[in-house]
Amino acid sequence: MSEDEIPLHNADIDPLGAVTRSKLHFFWLADCSGSMAAQGKMEALNNAIQECIPATKEAAANNPFADMMVRSIAFSNGARWHIEKETPVDEFTWKDLAPGGVTDLGAAIRLLSKELQPEKMGRRALPPVIVLLSDGAPTDDWETELAAFNKTGWGRPGRTVRIGVAIGQDANKDVLTTFTGNEETVFEANNAQRLADLIKWASVTLSKYASSGASQIDPTPGSGPSLPPPPPIMEDDDNDDLELW
Repeated sequence: MSEDEIPLHNADIDPLGAVTRSKLHFFWLADCSGSMAAQGKMEALNNAIQECIPATKEAAANNPFADMMVRSIAFSNGARWHIEKETPVDEFTWKDLAPGGVTDLGAAIRLLSKELQPEKMGRRALPPVIVLLSDGAPTDDWETELAAFNKTGWGRPGRTVRIGVAIGQDANKDVLTTFTGNEETVFEANNAQRLADLIKWASVTLSKYASSGASQIDPTPGSGPSLPPPPPIMEDDDNDDLELW
């Protein structure tokens, strides 16, 4: 089977008439560069993912379409698998990341691209969900790595559901937009509460959306089906008790 023939349906029927559930692969790409130490951003990211796990497990248990598998890549000086094995969401745990180093986004994209191969993803895999969390600007040749990834079978438009979360005002939203392919899929988190809300939305709502068959996205702004709306910005998110990043 060629890369262009990757099927995107939710489930197949085997010769005995049983429905085989598809896999939904969910990837966190987490910036853990030194700047994430400032203003408690790294702690907030760790806490947000920890806190969303119960809701994610509940949503996955009630998902009739697919089995959610979670993995995570951490990037700073280079990139590494934080959670390398594809982990069923009901077995998923999060070990806190520590900040330090630069922002080698390109290394993270290269690592991800090696995993998103037809022989590794499985014949019935749904469009993977990739959530990029970053507070700064890349320090390596990320554009070359992204261009190479975008030419692969799974990297082509519509084959993945990509979200960018800009953590703080210094985050380079243009880079995140280039990664996702659409400025409408980049969201700002200027405090810990907003980051937590977006992370929960991504892990619960987007995972269900991506497995429903509605996720064949044309990355051109204004075309194709739109993502489920993100959680609204609450008035309390801008109050004086929350430190703005």
